[in-house]
Amino acid sequence: MSTNPVLHHRLPAGRSSRGALVVLAATAAMAMGFGGLGLITVFMGPIEADLQWSRSDTSLGYALSTAGMAIGGLFWGRLSDRMDVRILFAIGAAGMVGSLLAMSSLQSLLVFNVAHAAYGGFGFSVLYSSLLSTSGEWFPERRGLVMGLVTAGGALGQGLLPFFASFLINAFGWRWAFVGTGITLLAVLALALPVLNWPEGTRAPAANVASVLDTARAERGTVAVLAFAAFLCCACMGVPVVHMASFIGMICGSPGVGVNSLVLAMIAGAVGRVCCGLIADRIGPLKVYALASTIQTACVMAFPALGDSLSFMALSALFGFGFAGNMTSLSLCVRQAVPACRFGGAIGAVMMVAWAGMALGGYAGGVLFDLSRSYTPSFLLAGLSGMLNLAVIGAFAATKNSAAIAMRPAGKHESTGAPAT
Repeated sequence: MSTNPVLHHRLPAGRSSRGALVVLAATAAMAMGFGGLGLITVFMGPIEADLQWSRSDTSLGYALSTAGMAIGGLFWGRLSDRMDVRILFAIGAAGMVGSLLAMSSLQSLLVFNVAHAAYGGFGFSVLYSSLLSTSGEWFPERRGLVMGLVTAGGALGQGLLPFFASFLINAFGWRWAFVGTGITLLAVLALALPVLNWPEGTRAPAANVASVLDTARAERGTVAVLAFAAFLCCACMGVPVVHMASFIGMICGSPGVGVNSLVLAMIAGAVGRVCCGLIADRIGPLKVYALASTIQTACVMAFPALGDSLSFMALSALFGFGFAGNMTSLSLCVRQAVPACRFGGAIGAVMMVAWAGMALGGYAGGVLFDLSRSYTPSFLLAGLSGMLNLAVIGAFAATKNSAAIAMRPAGKHESTGAPAT
């Protein structure tokens, strides 16, 4: 009998088909979740013009939705390790759709901010960890590819849903655009969510309590370092994710160029997430995370130096590839650190810190723009966060390598295990 873990975890043909359907459904739901978060980039201008709000006012809405993701992710992530996923999916779908419909009738900043906080805290954060954990366990020998596909849905959603909303805004106005987008989310989630479950059922797999406690003690430090790196990484990406369309549209004198650049970035991001997942299956997720973070940081620092639409399009595509790969590889790093029955809580904790960084980056970008009437300080601050992220990753990798060398028996010069991270 083979002891190869890949062969041991290979699913029968019937279950493989079911697993493929689960991955497809998770990808669609992830697209809707991240697409809803990214809507602010196209609604920002029309809302400001209609209600006379400032850029920092609308940026605060995005900061609150990501803060809701941060706090909600920790709470709902822990519940996803213990709770029937069908209940979680119903709560999350209601929170996402209800928030968008509420924004269609807003007249005050209070409603705007509460709706954004609810979208994150009682909407997408309820779904996020379950979408990753349930889909990833169907194909454990190809977990990198699976998480790459599912998170690629998020990148596509961040580009295509705002593009769709921009069309609705131009045709019907921003209020009806919120209604149309909310109905679209409802239709997609109603089809996708009933399909999702674990290979063993609708609850996370049970595990030996003693082994889980041992793993928790051993890997707590790793999860903490990953969370800190994620904070810096997301503070870096928060500025272009929220402000890219407005920045490029302003420089090029055409809002359409800004929206098209965002769509191109997210399409490239979908490719980047799948590619990063495939590479992570071969060389390990931490190395891929470092590579994606390097690309993201370099692009963010280069944005203020450009001035024509063609250059912006090319850099947007490269940025999308790098920034999107971060999410896939980070999720894989967390899953590698903890067992399946603790993944929800661990990814919730890491993403809580990550979303706080995203909120800080998005809001600080708006504040600095209001103060300077230029996006250059915003992108430079984002680049500094990216460089600090790379420093943390480098120090962590060096520490892991030193520990591995210290533990290697005398005379051993080759590894016989899985690729190191």
